[in-house]
Amino acid sequence: MTHMNINLRSAHHAFISCIAAANQQHTDPAVLRSVYQEKLDRLDQGMDVLYQLASAGMEEQIALLLTTLLQEWAIKEAIELLLRSHDPIDPANQGLNNAFWEKLGRQHQALSCELLLQLQRGREERALAQEERARSWQAMALNAFEKQHQQQQHWQGTALQWVEHQQQLNQHWFENQQGMFNHFQQANQQWANTAMAGVQQAQLGVKQWYDFAASTQTTVANMLAGSEHRQAMVVEQAMTRATTKRWISKLMIIGLVMLGMLALFGCSFFAMMHLY
Repeated sequence: MTHMNINLRSAHHAFISCIAAANQQHTDPAVLRSVYQEKLDRLDQGMDVLYQLASAGMEEQIALLLTTLLQEWAIKEAIELLLRSHDPIDPANQGLNNAFWEKLGRQHQALSCELLLQLQRGREERALAQEERARSWQAMALNAFEKQHQQQQHWQGTALQWVEHQQQLNQHWFENQQGMFNHFQQANQQWANTAMAGVQQAQLGVKQWYDFAASTQTTVANMLAGSEHRQAMVVEQAMTRATTKRWISKLMIIGLVMLGMLALFGCSFFAMMHLY
């Protein structure tokens, strides 16, 4: 590709419109010179932007800006023609249009070549930069890998020391636990012996208590038997006394009845004696 595909008709239209407007308005040459300088400045700025876009590889944006830049260039060419000519210029003149198209084509070709060259340079520069970044990344990756390897070795050494320390602590703890177990086992054995002696003493005490209880029960039984005999004698004596009292009471009642009858009989006899 030797040129960039853009629409050149807009540039041709800008050229014809600028000449027609200047003829119609009879634009002062001083104004034309001012506009001409403005167009030059815009063209310089536009070219700088185009080079930057080409360096960045932004081809779509280059085509759009190049179309606008050629329109500015066409207006600049029209103003140059107006400033050089002392007679009115016919924008519909075929010779003028053919000459402009040829010049526009050459300008388009020149700008396209410059921009394509800048695009290629930009690609090469980006490729170099990519290679530099790749080499830098590889160096950074290698450095990071070495650091990571060193950290892993350091960590492995630290982990090994920690494991050895934990093994020592576990061994010490196991020895302490073994000593405590032996101590507790001896204490439990002593406690079991003491408990067995206590149980034997308790069994002996229970046997003695049972013997004492049996003896006490026998004594109580004897006491109860004696008490029962005494109670029987007391009851018998009480019944005898009660029987005697009942007979005495009966005899006294009989005596009183008889005495009353005798008294009544005496009173009756005494009354009969007085009556007769």
